[in-house]
Amino acid sequence: MKYHLIGDQGVSMRGIRKYLESQKHIVTGSDLKTTGHSAENVPPDADVVVRTSAVSPGSPGWVEVIEAQKRGIKVIKRSELLGEISKGKKLIAISGMHGKTTVTAMVGLSMIEAGLNPTVLVGDLVKEFGDVIHIGDSDWFVMEACEYDRSFLDFWPEILILTNIDEEHLDTFPGGLAEIKEAFLEYVNHVADDGLIIACKDNQNIIDVLKQAKTKAKILYYGFSAEQYNQLDFKLKIPGKHNVQNALAVMALADAVKLDKEKVKKALQTFSGASRRFEFKGEYHGSPLIDDYGHHPTEISTTIAALKEKYPNKKKIVVFWPHQYKRIKPLINQFGTAFDGADEVIVKPIYFVPGRDKKLKVSAKDVADAINRSEKKIARFIRSDREIVRYLKSSLDKDTVLLTIGIPPVYKISDKILEKNNGRH
Repeated sequence: MKYHLIGDQGVSMRGIRKYLESQKHIVTGSDLKTTGHSAENVPPDADVVVRTSAVSPGSPGWVEVIEAQKRGIKVIKRSELLGEISKGKKLIAISGMHGKTTVTAMVGLSMIEAGLNPTVLVGDLVKEFGDVIHIGDSDWFVMEACEYDRSFLDFWPEILILTNIDEEHLDTFPGGLAEIKEAFLEYVNHVADDGLIIACKDNQNIIDVLKQAKTKAKILYYGFSAEQYNQLDFKLKIPGKHNVQNALAVMALADAVKLDKEKVKKALQTFSGASRRFEFKGEYHGSPLIDDYGHHPTEISTTIAALKEKYPNKKKIVVFWPHQYKRIKPLINQFGTAFDGADEVIVKPIYFVPGRDKKLKVSAKDVADAINRSEKKIARFIRSDREIVRYLKSSLDKDTVLLTIGIPPVYKISDKILEKNNGRH
């Protein structure tokens, strides 16, 4: 088969490309970062064109979809391709608004350590296998199953791990939490009656959905409020209570598929975290520079809690890059309280997502104002990275810690701080 991938530099698409090539398929691709998008990119002999959910009407890559349709070439979404790839496999799908990448990496590394050698497709780089994908030789297939655009409805997992259900991706769920729960209910019913659902009991929305589920699949609960799988008897390398929760999901899975517990513990204890998940970038004048992908209020609050746990005696300075007007406006009050554990917050202009977003009456200054409704008055809007870097270089010292959080490339702020010192930091 000959596949053409639109947006082939995206994290998941990079992994898919490597998997397809390992199965001896011919793969071409295009991306804004490399080739740009044009009708000429679509090979005349392509059998299938694959697009991500980000490639939609109004986005630059859509011109290639139109061209493929004109030529009668089959066009499918990334999730549809993954659904085909995972058919007939022992699929372990990890789903939920937050924590998917970390749990997927933890599950994959634990199964590799235990000798099952699964194929593992993760949503970001995992240092332990140096890529976004590990191609195994067994029937086990471990991957993130994302709720965005209802992509997870293309999957039929044998084992489903549910981390949480939250109000997120409101551009594709305009009905809010009620609509999100309906989609998850349809999804959990994809698990066969002889399958397994491993679910976090600390999340009430999950409990609500599973109460209505028609599947007779076995349910194993984990989490601090669960009857079992509620605490670890070992310490993790990565900080935060949320990562303890993530590891508890893996311990429940270990029992379910009879993995060697000591090997699982070893994998979890040595796991250093996926890329952009509380990632240590370096130090400047004794101040640690941490970067994280969190862009939803729940993720931000959780990451700042981990920052307080790791650096309890340091002043916490946060640089936040808001992402998507359709997320920021309805959740503005939640963003206001998400930074409660920080001492100082710098907010960048809201990032507009072409083809997926709509400019609404909300601004980065509104985000700063929402944060400042607390008594501390800790937030302010700064437009340019140059000004942010200049300010941080005059403010960071051994008594501070910097967290850059939000969509890429907010991490470049730390990169610029470190680069401009030619490594002398």
